[in-house]
Amino acid sequence: MGRDSWRYAAHERERLKKKRMNPVWRGVGCFLIVLVALGGYLFAGWFVRANASQGWVYLPPELINPPWATFLGGGLLIQIATGLLFMLLSFGLMNIVYAIMFPLQPGETDVPPLKRQAPRRR
Repeated sequence: MGRDSWRYAAHERERLKKKRMNPVWRGVGCFLIVLVALGGYLFAGWFVRANASQGWVYLPPELINPPWATFLGGGLLIQIATGLLFMLLSFGLMNIVYAIMFPLQPGETDVPPLKRQAPRRR
């Protein structure tokens, strides 16, 4: 009786099978990355055009047409930076929503939460 028994091995296989993630969720994650990247690019394009007409944020001409990278002219550098910022913020928001919806459940090997003690009087 111990770890070499058939019963323990079956229990271990069952535990590992429960832990394994369904491969469909990998596809959903890849699709979500593409969707957020596309949304960031479209939002950044809208922002660059609207900012040019409304003047919300001052953007120096060196950022709109950088002299060191002529291929990033026409606001493409700002569009890429805004798209990356949009992606970071949207992934952060998704992670916060996921953490609220599915909080961590302590397992059998986790330490229980600490008990609060009343402050001692001296």
